[in-house]
Amino acid sequence: MTKIEVFEEIEQLTCYDPKIVVPLPKMLFLDDSTKRIESARRQYAGKYDLTVVTTAKECLRYLCRQQWDVVSLDHDLGGIDFQDPDDNTSGMEVVRYISKTGWPINEYKVPVVWIHSSNLFAANKMISLLLVGGVHAYFRRFEYDIEPEKNFFDGKKTATIPVSNKNWEGHSIYKCTSCKFEKLVNKDCQCKSCYQREITQCS
Repeated sequence: MTKIEVFEEIEQLTCYDPKIVVPLPKMLFLDDSTKRIESARRQYAGKYDLTVVTTAKECLRYLCRQQWDVVSLDHDLGGIDFQDPDDNTSGMEVVRYISKTGWPINEYKVPVVWIHSSNLFAANKMISLLLVGGVHAYFRRFEYDIEPEKNFFDGKKTATIPVSNKNWEGHSIYKCTSCKFEKLVNKDCQCKSCYQREITQCS
């Protein structure tokens, strides 16, 4: 019976004593995205005893130190999209190491492994290697509780700059609907209300 099932069973007991403390399932979370890490901390608070690591080597060290109920792995690390799976700094290195050495079942129970990487090609390979090695792994897409801000304009005709951002006060912000880049123009403008403007093409 898993710790999650223990939680559910205790809640159903008529003699449930709120003073009984059941330890939270332990989760090791590998990712280097600040937004994803912050979202994970919020979502898993009270559900898992969460430990965050940001590199493959750090992840392996923590796997050796203690038992885990869930291990959630990203693939693309170091700010690289579609990182080469042969790169020893990618999340694949954790999977590759486990597949080469085998899981130390005499010391630790085998955790459930989630692959939450948005790189589906690498995620599929990670799952295949783990399954061959006898580790229960599956793909679990990470869902943000708050949609992260985008660094580009998503088709809207106007670009909005918050008034609280002092760096932009007194300037007109324009957005090109053709190339999607924002333009800072009329740097001498002193108007405090010109935070939204639009043009139809690059100048």
